[in-house]
Amino acid sequence: DGRIIVVDPTKGLREFAFNAVDDGASQSDFYDTTALPLVGDVINGHSATCLVYGQTGSGKTHAMFGPPAPAAEGGEKSLGLNAKKVAETWGIVPRACSQLFGALDHRRKSLNIEIDASVSMSYVEVFGDKVVDLLRGGAKCGQSRVAAQRFVLDGSAEVPVQSLDDAFRLLNAGEAQKRKAATAMNDRSSRAHTIFIATLRQKCTSTGADVTSRLFLADLGGSEKAKKSQPIRDSTNTSRSENADEAIADTRTKNEERLREAANINLGLLSLKRCVDALVKRQRKGNRAHIHVPYSENKLTMLLSSGLGGNNKTCIVVCAAQEEEHGPETVAALRFGQMCGGVSKTLMSVGSGATEEGARLRDLLTRIDASIARCEDNIMKHEQWVTRKENRVDERAQGSDYVEVRTTTVLVGAEKYRLEMEDLLRKRAELVGEPLNKEIGV
Repeated sequence: DGRIIVVDPTKGLREFAFNAVDDGASQSDFYDTTALPLVGDVINGHSATCLVYGQTGSGKTHAMFGPPAPAAEGGEKSLGLNAKKVAETWGIVPRACSQLFGALDHRRKSLNIEIDASVSMSYVEVFGDKVVDLLRGGAKCGQSRVAAQRFVLDGSAEVPVQSLDDAFRLLNAGEAQKRKAATAMNDRSSRAHTIFIATLRQKCTSTGADVTSRLFLADLGGSEKAKKSQPIRDSTNTSRSENADEAIADTRTKNEERLREAANINLGLLSLKRCVDALVKRQRKGNRAHIHVPYSENKLTMLLSSGLGGNNKTCIVVCAAQEEEHGPETVAALRFGQMCGGVSKTLMSVGSGATEEGARLRDLLTRIDASIARCEDNIMKHEQWVTRKENRVDERAQGSDYVEVRTTTVLVGAEKYRLEMEDLLRKRAELVGEPLNKEIGV
């Protein structure tokens, strides 16, 4: 029912309310609950954002991308994604790519809609005040740190993709560029925030109307306490040798790097909390209230500003550890998720032809709904129950001439209308972004 009860070490039992709680759900079910509706919104011209939040080691990267590839396919340096082999272990990002290209391909082949569509991808990593392009070998975004987020948001970091194969190839390559390190709480801890952006540009060839929508998928670095994650290694245990001094210096350098990574991650998450808190206060006092939202405090919040308070549909996924030792961190993560639920937005389509495109889509839906209504009338008019008798020889009975007469009642008379209804319902489902493989009952 969307409720979760935890034991707060300081306040006892506490209840939190969310739209859904997935405890032990499969990757497929988890995706259907969280990101699947967002991809449908993107196809229909709305931008959308999904971000995962939680302490380090709580499963955020697994939820967003899935497990690393087997050692033979690259191990930690690759996701092992293969467009020709659907894996149950796929996370949100590969499933969203698959759904997006699948929907566009189906629309092009099966629906009579004159819309040209193109897809491009961006994949960046935010580390403190630096933003690097994971699709270009970890190169810095923009000419300066000040212009990094503008470089990403204006499309300069985009790479055109023609197929799901192209998308997976880029994702596998980007995985090799990510900052990772082993800590006491996570063997493959992400040491920075990563944001995947899929940009969909659509143009109606008959009217010239065009619309651009984006899907932001953010894998936030995990909040961590150095006491628990133990990113620092003890350099005093280094055995004495002729290279001991170099080894100690190398360990200290790595320790400093791990601490700097943890500090940058926590600063980004702190800025994120401050932005959400300001948005909640603005909402309580009325959206016209003059309350500053500090997006500019951090590169992370600047890149996610459209998803937090802009013209985006947004889904917040909270990953929480159930072990008693992580109680305070779990409660803090749940509090953040519940606070995000206090932010609501009014969505509008964007683009030079957004109004015309929306009108065209509404008109198409209206015509499909009218055809569905006519189909329902024809089914009610022509369909009837018919009783049939069927002779069946019972071979187990004594005597070969024993015949059993069975009476059955079936619906007949509207078979062609039912087939037409199924086709119309499928077209409508595809148009509004429902899953392609969803079984449609008539």
